[in-house]
Amino acid sequence: MGSQIRFPLTINLLGLTLVLASMVSGCGASGSSSQAISPGASGTTLAVAGSSATTVRFNPQILRNFVDNVVVPSNNQFAQRADVLSGAIAAFTKAPNAQTLKNAQSAWVKARAAWEQTECFGFGPAESLGYDGSLDTWPINETDLKALIKSSDKLTAASVEKLKETEKGFHVMEYLLFGTDKSRQAKDLTPRELELLPLLGADFAQNANRLADAWSKGVEGKPAYRTVMATAGSSGNAAYPTVQAGAAQIIEGMLGSLGEVADEKIGKALEKKDSKLAESRFSFNTLTDIKHNVMGSQNAYIGTFADAKATSLGISSYVAQVNPALDQKIKQQFEAALTALDKVPEPFEKSISDPKATASIKAAQEAVNTLQNTLEKDVKPLLKSV
Repeated sequence: MGSQIRFPLTINLLGLTLVLASMVSGCGASGSSSQAISPGASGTTLAVAGSSATTVRFNPQILRNFVDNVVVPSNNQFAQRADVLSGAIAAFTKAPNAQTLKNAQSAWVKARAAWEQTECFGFGPAESLGYDGSLDTWPINETDLKALIKSSDKLTAASVEKLKETEKGFHVMEYLLFGTDKSRQAKDLTPRELELLPLLGADFAQNANRLADAWSKGVEGKPAYRTVMATAGSSGNAAYPTVQAGAAQIIEGMLGSLGEVADEKIGKALEKKDSKLAESRFSFNTLTDIKHNVMGSQNAYIGTFADAKATSLGISSYVAQVNPALDQKIKQQFEAALTALDKVPEPFEKSISDPKATASIKAAQEAVNTLQNTLEKDVKPLLKSV
């Protein structure tokens, strides 16, 4: 018996079968229609009987395109920017001045942009191998971090690798590079902080590259997760026993990311009017984070990545076959959400407590919620458990 793939699933997708949702209109003649489902060589076939038979196939190439033209290039870009960030931090700590600090801060922002677009596919190795926690745990433990900085404990690559997730990653570096309100100057950092920062940067870059490798090459004796998803429905694929399971995972990833944006990143801060609840509050980068989260889900839906220059083939392609109007609606809602976010005054960390900005923040939250609800109610039913 061959070895089984043991990456844990984020959601239980076993036994999913693709069905045509009742909201589908315009397929065949008016009136009632019957639906039959049968497996096809190139995917699952949905035959809709009306005045004439129509077939809609879910193309397995959508999954291969998702990993090859969205996930892998997105993670590779993030790993490359993590390397640049690590190098910029090292240069700053060797020669602390206004310019080298600015370079390190800019590298942090660019790495952050790449990372936030990967949030909707934080399943697989990002979760099961702990890379997400090591890279992007929030909130950080400022008390433990300050104690570490004040201590005389020896700082090494090994000791930093063993730190708690709340003591390293994006936001600890952000705290050290930007200060608590984006007012950090090079002279503000202590020798101990200058000693810690490059070790944090190197650990961060190492984890970013391991995550990229986990998808494209495989790590720790596990197969490349790119292969796991791309071969959904193949014999022996315990993670994705059906093509539909892989498709559902993409949708669940989008729903999770958009839900976090609306409920957590915007919602909690808006409810409490508290800038401390803004995730990237040290750098005043929270609103940019949120925009890139939405863009990442948009990439996943369309099946393309801005820098990959690849032909798009995604969940959108299938939805457009089943219900063209729904596909256009979703695309318009993505654009509406991004437009609404653009109208929120920067920085979000200050706007959150400004009564004049409340309406625009609520409008942005509502736009993201509307998009999430459409995906939940109109797209997710295309993949029902039976």
